[in-house]
Amino acid sequence: VVLSMSAPSRMEDAEEQHARRVSDGEAHQGSTDAEHHARPLEVQEVVEKLNTVPAFKVVDDETGDIVPTPGKGGEACLCWYADPHDARVALAIVAAREPGRQLSLGTTPLGTALAMSEGWGTGLPSMPLRLQASSAVLRSVRDVLSPLPERAAAALNARTSAFPVFLMEELQSPSVAPVFFRREDLASCWRISGRAPEALPDSLTLYDLRVLVLKMMSTGADWRSLMFVAPGSSLQQIDAASQHGAVRDLERQAAVARGDEPPPLEEAAAIA
Repeated sequence: VVLSMSAPSRMEDAEEQHARRVSDGEAHQGSTDAEHHARPLEVQEVVEKLNTVPAFKVVDDETGDIVPTPGKGGEACLCWYADPHDARVALAIVAAREPGRQLSLGTTPLGTALAMSEGWGTGLPSMPLRLQASSAVLRSVRDVLSPLPERAAAALNARTSAFPVFLMEELQSPSVAPVFFRREDLASCWRISGRAPEALPDSLTLYDLRVLVLKMMSTGADWRSLMFVAPGSSLQQIDAASQHGAVRDLERQAAVARGDEPPPLEEAAAIA
């Protein structure tokens, strides 16, 4: 199944169109809910589930466009990062190479980033795209992470890294089956649920996110309970960015009030 998109004038437009497509897309409906609980999900439904989790990108402050960052072997790619730390490292690399360029971190919903990096759409940039899992998580599971099945590897973007996610049967219920991107978030959920930390089982299920996504789109199961849990570090980054943005807005308003900066264009027009 492929998302159709009109050709964007720039990358940010493509992301907005993907997000709009998800919100406008009709999920497959049957005559009754009960008849269609066990079914493969449509691409739009998978993207919507994943869009509760943020991904990060390096953006040009002037244009708002995503900026190419070094990929495997030094190849420049338009990349979305699951871990804000990895995104900050990429930003520092680009900033060192282009010291005069104003850069910052931006966000894209993970489902949208996955869909674009896998080419599930039209009108996408010709530059290589990829999605990067947390490098810290990858290091922690290096010895137990299995390679992609041959059929999945052939169908998926080879530039994208392995993408570990964690599930634990003891944390699942008929209504909620959480999927975690970090072990520490799983452990935190265990503690919040009232269980003793020392009773946390050693065994858990490790999936590659993209294999899980392919399974969701090909297997007739009841996927309604599956819930992707945003990493705590990602939520902290977004909170910090929001606070920083609010401070910048207050500083700008104060500068306008002092006459140090001109008012925004719409305010200037109103004054005129």
